[in-house]
Amino acid sequence: MSDPLPSPRVPARAWLWVFGAALAVELLAVGLGWDGVRWVSKGALTLLLLGYLITVAEPGQAAARLFGAGLVFACAADLALLVDGTPAFLTGMGLFAVMQVLYLAAFVKLGALHAFGSRRLVFICYFAFWAGLITALWTQLGPLAAPIAVYSLLLVAMAATAAGLGFARAAGHLAGWGGALFVVSDLVLGLGVAGYDIPGADLAVMSTYGIAQLLLTVGVTRHLKRRPAH
Repeated sequence: MSDPLPSPRVPARAWLWVFGAALAVELLAVGLGWDGVRWVSKGALTLLLLGYLITVAEPGQAAARLFGAGLVFACAADLALLVDGTPAFLTGMGLFAVMQVLYLAAFVKLGALHAFGSRRLVFICYFAFWAGLITALWTQLGPLAAPIAVYSLLLVAMAATAAGLGFARAAGHLAGWGGALFVVSDLVLGLGVAGYDIPGADLAVMSTYGIAQLLLTVGVTRHLKRRPAH
């Protein structure tokens, strides 16, 4: 009896090319105000990265499952933030908070904390930045100050831990840059919530966010057991 034919799989690189196309469409939609298009383009971003993760990583790895679940929560958060109003904003922020916790747990599983050693200055700098910014913006944020403080604390914890992947393995520096870009993206968004008018803020938020998710995903896969190439 002949061996069964292997099930076709989308090549890993193809997921990244389609992600790049979706991000380009999303940025175009932001710039031109195509709100209807964004329900597809924005929602597709992290799902395409999830497809890449599933294609590249061997099954059964706890870190991959945690990070993959984070991508799903990120997709839900992205869609929630397309709805106007404070309840939708808080819902999106809550979903992103779950994503940050899942990402952080994945990085810890991959040994990010053990890799720091004497490099704890990264943690100190991230948390000092968080404390100074929240203190400076507290009154401008109004009733959103407390939830934003909690969310942003999880954000900087994720970003600092992502930097640890680079200390564990040189290729993991991509994740560290991704975490830093995520902080930049949410910083621009948070300044807008605080009432600061930044020209091109929407484009800046989505471009840095999309690249951040890409770098985090590719950085994580460098640490996972990868499927053999076909």
